[in-house]
Amino acid sequence: MKAPMRRTTPLVITAVLMALSGCAATNNNVSNNTAGTTTAPAVTTTVASSAPVTQPASAGLVPPGFSSITTTDGQVRSYLVSDLSGDEPAPLLFVLHGFGGNAQAMNSSTNIENSLDAYDLDAVVVYPNGTGAEQGLPQSWNAGTCCPFATFEFVDDVAFFDELITGLIAQYDIDTTRVWVVGHSNGGMMAYRLACELSTRITAIGVAAGALVIETCTPSRPVSALHVHGELDTVVPLAGGNSLGIVFPSTQLSVETFSRANNGNIKLVTDAKWTHDWQPEWSGLFTKFLASK
Repeated sequence: MKAPMRRTTPLVITAVLMALSGCAATNNNVSNNTAGTTTAPAVTTTVASSAPVTQPASAGLVPPGFSSITTTDGQVRSYLVSDLSGDEPAPLLFVLHGFGGNAQAMNSSTNIENSLDAYDLDAVVVYPNGTGAEQGLPQSWNAGTCCPFATFEFVDDVAFFDELITGLIAQYDIDTTRVWVVGHSNGGMMAYRLACELSTRITAIGVAAGALVIETCTPSRPVSALHVHGELDTVVPLAGGNSLGIVFPSTQLSVETFSRANNGNIKLVTDAKWTHDWQPEWSGLFTKFLASK
């Protein structure tokens, strides 16, 4: 489903860009305390599909050191791979940047490979880029009602991930029962959308400072989820509401809506000192959660 988004004024768009562009940043002023944990019933998923195979990066189209895929709608999409796999089929982990971020910055700010190593997870870690850079715009994901400009262009990011998963399975020895998505802010919103609309392939998600921003969520099979959110988040507020021209549901409503639709396990962890920025302890929380899947 391509969820429409109302067009906002240039002034509002500018404000959104300025605030949300901090979504990929790292904040060092954080607490190591976690609280406000809630859980709901559990389950998992798996499967496969068919689409184009990944291609080597083409000069001028993608950043140096990246790979690319040309989707069925003709878009060239880039991604960075960190192959930590061993001799056995490995989990596939996507790590999604927030609005205005990029794959390289997400790789640097999360240090998620170190957390995976601590839990002895030999995963194939993939950092994809959203769209927008090719037009000189901040990169974003079409997660539903957020975020511009992917929503304005009706970018089919669900199809992109479906095709990318197929290509990566053809290239790496992937355990298709463990295909995970962790995302920050707009990336976390995209993780929710993928769990709702690509549950035949995604088996677990991690949402950091995100929200469920699609009108309907109808996964064909349950997907496990961990949502982490800070009480000091003023960009995607814990209590929800209108933030810079976009109306977000509360974190609790996102979790409850997903849990009802999904009939699966979702856990919420909040902290009074967390802001919107990626917190150092989040990588460990997500890795611990995924290690149990």
